[in-house]
Amino acid sequence: MGEYFIRYIPLPFHVEGVTVPNDDGTYSIYINSNLPPCVQESALRHELNHIRMSHLYSLDDIETIESEA
Repeated sequence: MGEYFIRYIPLPFHVEGVTVPNDDGTYSIYINSNLPPCVQESALRHELNHIRMSHLYSLDDIETIESEA
């Protein structure tokens, strides 16, 4: 798994987290700072699974990707 940077920022309530691949091969993980800590932790684990499973480069449908993460 590549290097990643975690940032806690306000996001819309329905968005728990999002991961963005950077040009240098690292990843930026954005976690919703408006959510309770236990939900933030779960969102971080979920986003890390996306990186581990190379979902950011997958052509599979979103439902499959989300269920795998």
